[in-house]
Amino acid sequence: MPSLAAILYPPETDVDALLAEAARVAIAAGARVGGVVQTRDAEGCQGMALVDLGGGGARSIAQNLGPLSISCKLDTSVMADIAADLERQLDAGLDLLVVSRFGKTEIEGGGLRSLFGRAMLAGTPLLTAVRQQNAAAWNAFHGGLGVSLPPETAAVAAWVAATLG
Repeated sequence: MPSLAAILYPPETDVDALLAEAARVAIAAGARVGGVVQTRDAEGCQGMALVDLGGGGARSIAQNLGPLSISCKLDTSVMADIAADLERQLDAGLDLLVVSRFGKTEIEGGGLRSLFGRAMLAGTPLLTAVRQQNAAAWNAFHGGLGVSLPPETAAVAAWVAATLG
C-alpha cells in the first residue's frame, strides 16, 4: 500500500471535512497525526486559513490585496512558516501527516510541496487532496509512488486503516 495518497475531488466536495475526519479517526485509534486542513471562516479570500491538526490554531494564508481586489494571492511567507512547523512535527515523529492540498502552488514547486518528499524520506504516510483537474500533475509528481482515492469517507478510512496497520 503506497504511503502517499490524495483524495481526487470535484470542486463541490467538502474535501477538508474528509481530511479532518480521517485525522480524527486516526487520532482516536492512537496515531500521532500532524498537518493542516483548510477552512474558510469568512467569505472571499481573507477567510482562507489553515488549521493545525496538532494544536488547533488557524492561520490566514491569503494576502490582503486591498478592498478593490477581486483575486486571491497566497501569502508565501505564512506558507513558509507553516511548512517549517510541519517539518518540526515530522521530525518529532508522526504516524500520519495530513496536508490540505496538492494544488497549483505545489504543482509549480512551491507551497507545501517539500513536505511530500520529506514525509516519504521519513517513512511517514501522507494524505492530501487534489482537484480532479490536477490529476495528471499529481500522477506526474508521484510517478507511481502514490495512490488516488475517491472523495468517499469509506475509501479514505480504509486507506488510513491499512496504512496505519
